[in-house]
Amino acid sequence: MYIYRKEGKGGVSGCLRCNFSDWSGGGGLRTVSMCGPAGGAVQRAMEAAVRVRVLWALLVLLVPAVVGEELETVEIRLRGGSDDNEGRVEVLYEGEYGTICDDEWNINAANVVCRQLGYKGAVDFKRSSFFGPGTGQVWLDNVVCKGNESKIGDCSHRGWGKNDCNHDEDAGVICSTEVRDDIDISDRYVSQVTLRVGDIRLRGLTKRIPQAEGYVEINYQEKWWPICADGWDYNDAKVVCGQLGFRDALTVDLRKYRYERPLLHKDAWLTRVDCTGSESTLTECRLERLIQGTVSLPCLSNMTAVVKCDLGPRYSGVSPTTHRKLSAITSQPKFVRLKGGANTGEGRVEIYYNRQWGTVCGQSWDLKQASVVCRELGYGSARSAPKGAQFGQGHGPVWLDHVVCTGNELSIVDCAHSNFSATSCTHDHDASVQCNVPDLKVKEKIRLSGGRNPREGRVEIQRGRKWGIVCSNSWTYKEAGVACRQLGMGYALHALKEVWYFEGDKLDFVMADLECDGTEEALHFCRYKSWTNKGCKSHQVAGIICTQARLPDLVPDASQVRQSIYLEDRPLYLLYCAAEENCLASSAYQMEWPYGSRRLLRFTQAVANFGKADFRPNIDSSQWIWHQCHAHYHSMEIFTQYDLLSENGTKVAEGHKASFCLEDSHCYDGYEPKYDCNVGEQGISMGCDDTYKHSLDCQWIDITGVPSGTYTLEVIINPLRAVAEMDFENNRISCKLNYNGYQVVANECHLGEDELLNSIY
Repeated sequence: MYIYRKEGKGGVSGCLRCNFSDWSGGGGLRTVSMCGPAGGAVQRAMEAAVRVRVLWALLVLLVPAVVGEELETVEIRLRGGSDDNEGRVEVLYEGEYGTICDDEWNINAANVVCRQLGYKGAVDFKRSSFFGPGTGQVWLDNVVCKGNESKIGDCSHRGWGKNDCNHDEDAGVICSTEVRDDIDISDRYVSQVTLRVGDIRLRGLTKRIPQAEGYVEINYQEKWWPICADGWDYNDAKVVCGQLGFRDALTVDLRKYRYERPLLHKDAWLTRVDCTGSESTLTECRLERLIQGTVSLPCLSNMTAVVKCDLGPRYSGVSPTTHRKLSAITSQPKFVRLKGGANTGEGRVEIYYNRQWGTVCGQSWDLKQASVVCRELGYGSARSAPKGAQFGQGHGPVWLDHVVCTGNELSIVDCAHSNFSATSCTHDHDASVQCNVPDLKVKEKIRLSGGRNPREGRVEIQRGRKWGIVCSNSWTYKEAGVACRQLGMGYALHALKEVWYFEGDKLDFVMADLECDGTEEALHFCRYKSWTNKGCKSHQVAGIICTQARLPDLVPDASQVRQSIYLEDRPLYLLYCAAEENCLASSAYQMEWPYGSRRLLRFTQAVANFGKADFRPNIDSSQWIWHQCHAHYHSMEIFTQYDLLSENGTKVAEGHKASFCLEDSHCYDGYEPKYDCNVGEQGISMGCDDTYKHSLDCQWIDITGVPSGTYTLEVIINPLRAVAEMDFENNRISCKLNYNGYQVVANECHLGEDELLNSIY
């Protein structure tokens, strides 16, 4: 029995692969491939030969006879279903898979799709993204079939790429499980397998954390199956490693695997994998397996595919016994970073260029571009490529637009793109990534107890076989954020320092003096002083409340500070209200009022909310405090903190600004103001900013008596972290000040998170 299979797009000259029995009588199977124009010519000759059934023509061409009808399986596939015979319909056009819009979608079209895939027909058709929304292009719309077409492209439609749909309207099918009578199932393979993260694993000869080497196995119908090693190469291994969270594949020493039992062909769930290396998941590769039946082409190597993945510097320092991170990779400067994500390996993509961080436009963003970013950062391939500023809007320039990658670049800047900053793209199109990351087995080493729901409670962690609590003497939002990340529960909504109201079992061990930098994947990777059974001082035990909800993200404007800063000698008789709100240095209260004056360092401060939710005060409006002097409510005790530091970091002056009111002073295009400090509720809407003019009371630091010199001005928004945000690292401004005793000049103003790279480059 022989078949031929056309390889190549659209029926043009591609590759012709022929399988036939070994004529020497050995009973083996041999394959001959012919590519390019020659392969196309042979294919056309073969098709003509089949039609006229002229045996001698085939013998002249030395190509076996054709049995049955050719199925162009590489042109259509199903995704998102629970089995091979159902799913979202995706078609291949111009080298990219896309979906079909459900306008006019019916059983006739479903029958064409199912017959094209090798089934007898369809049992149902689905609309409205029943099997989940796809990604990329919507290739076909208004598809109308008679039901007897040989492929879906032969049906009437609006034209390739012409549609008025989105992926909420993707069409799907449920095919009969019976195979067409004119298809010999012993020779027919399909590529319509959906593999999710977790459906693939490495079974190593020894267990390690993370597991980076071993036999490749796939979970199908609650059973783990091997993959035949026939034709297995680096490209296939790279895709597997990427899906498991590793950046690359390495050469594996197969000698230590030679004593394993041979792989029987009936046990191989996939008998052939053919990847280019640029795919994000194994399911994007050409996969060969049987539709049904027990007879298959043999696994000639009798070996299971084996891979060894590259841990890279990010994960090479992870100890499988203590889970302590040994490398300092997270503290090293990078030119690409992710911001705003709750979990490891996700966030808005930002690039450092010309001494400034900027974003990437997401209008042409897909998994190939996202995977390049993920691998550049030491993760695996991308599992998602969100657009539309899903992790909040960035600030500063949009550095890259029209980014097109092959998938094999070492850095996102190596991909084709427009000139830096040459774009009209706005931050509401900022590109993001969600990367595949290795399984470090840390989620099972943390739990919450006593909470009203699974996302809150007392934090309990495991070391060895012992469970213990965490002392809250150094517990902040950084540690709480790491705990929520380790649990896979999103952002930290609250970092609780007392949890006596959460019930829980008495545990003998405690982790004391825990300190995290906020980027760790688990509390076990943070610094701590001791793991002891002495208990926490003052019974202060750490707890958390996590949230999957969207959060605000406040970002102060450094340029406003630099451009507006100046000195004012203000008489005391104009400072009574400011004194009432404690906005002056302590020496002011020792003066003989109303005589004398105070020297004030004044500046304008604009605070924008680039997050995905409104910023609201942390207490209910019924608890706001009325200040008669300014005739408004104070909704937060401390909203902004101002400090003046000497060159050695000593604080020489300070100011703090009670929240006069939180309102929408200005909103960006597409956003409307909601909050007004004089009427109703207070807050800062998403896409708006609250501007505190330099002329307002308390918008200053009292520097009376400070000698001339060089100083650093620090402005910190939401300093007590009383309100949860997507990112606290962008809440601080740092400016260098030159003060000669009668005037001041500010320079090098930037967000505090940019200090490291600015100091190096």
